[in-house]
Amino acid sequence: CPEERHHIRERSLSVVNIFLDEMAKEAKNIITTICDEQCTMSDKLLPKHCAQTITHLANRKKKDKNKKNPIEIVKPGAESYRKTREELTTMDKLHMALTELCFAINYCSTVNVWEYTFAPREYLHQHLETRFSKALVGMVMFNQDTSEIAKPSELLVSVRAYMNVLQTVENYVHIDITRVFNNCLLQQTQNMDSHGEKSIASLYTQWYSEILLRRVSAGSICFSMNQKAFVSLSAEGAIPFNAEEYSDINELRALAELIGPYGMKLLSETLMWHIASQVQELKKLVVQNKEVLQMLRTNFDKPEIMREQFKKLQQVDNVLQRMTIIGVILSFRQIAQESLLDVLERRIPFLISSIKDFQQQLPSG
Repeated sequence: CPEERHHIRERSLSVVNIFLDEMAKEAKNIITTICDEQCTMSDKLLPKHCAQTITHLANRKKKDKNKKNPIEIVKPGAESYRKTREELTTMDKLHMALTELCFAINYCSTVNVWEYTFAPREYLHQHLETRFSKALVGMVMFNQDTSEIAKPSELLVSVRAYMNVLQTVENYVHIDITRVFNNCLLQQTQNMDSHGEKSIASLYTQWYSEILLRRVSAGSICFSMNQKAFVSLSAEGAIPFNAEEYSDINELRALAELIGPYGMKLLSETLMWHIASQVQELKKLVVQNKEVLQMLRTNFDKPEIMREQFKKLQQVDNVLQRMTIIGVILSFRQIAQESLLDVLERRIPFLISSIKDFQQQLPSG
């Protein structure tokens, strides 16, 4: 009857929306499980795990040959060996379920209900974009309490593994995964993403500027020009991490790959803000010692007076400490900019060469 028309319309639209949303959620959950498994397998291929294999082989040679059933380490790639065709692994079942769901989502490009048009693929696209954004920040594994964070190179490996799985989704359903990558990764180069959450760029900027560089100024870490990294001076285990594992040129290149020029610009601006705050404190110290400094300037050719006036200077150690902090920040900024330039020369060589040529041809240089 006409009185029920409005209620039936609202109810049918709600049912269609919930049904399509649940299908997309289920597909997203399966894709997330596959991505997590691929990230785990990619992590097993990292160089840090080879020490366990080398140690195991060395110990096995020393053991008694008569000892039976030695414990074997499962090597990466063992999951690809199949005993029979009938035996389905968990990943096989997940791929089968994903194929069926994606086929259903891709079957109709649009679903018309009353005067409304639903696009099932857009539901999946939206869920994948939201999930990918959360996964990117989650893989950083930043812990404020323990000051721990994932190495940029390891994070880059995990992100690439995640992206490889998402790219295979295009084989099942006609959605633009590149648009998902562009939207999510570009947001991670800003201070906050579209949901107001902290991005990869902001987390790494906070960690490098507030945790690593502060420990450098404490004296247990120093900058090495030859290694182009901050090197730990104390014995291994004396501090929570080895500085060279986070600040060498390879890690900073991986960071530049992750957060791009915009993220490195955010890092540079934060570092310059810290330098500006140190300069302000130095100005206060100069004002505090103004009269003594003027006397030193006018009597620089009189050693006795210089020696007496120098003893009157206040907070000399404070000045040296702040100057050291500024030098540390500038050194880190320099290697960060060099890492970004290396990445850009590899990714956009023609554009970089044109910019360099334009810079050289300018009269001002």
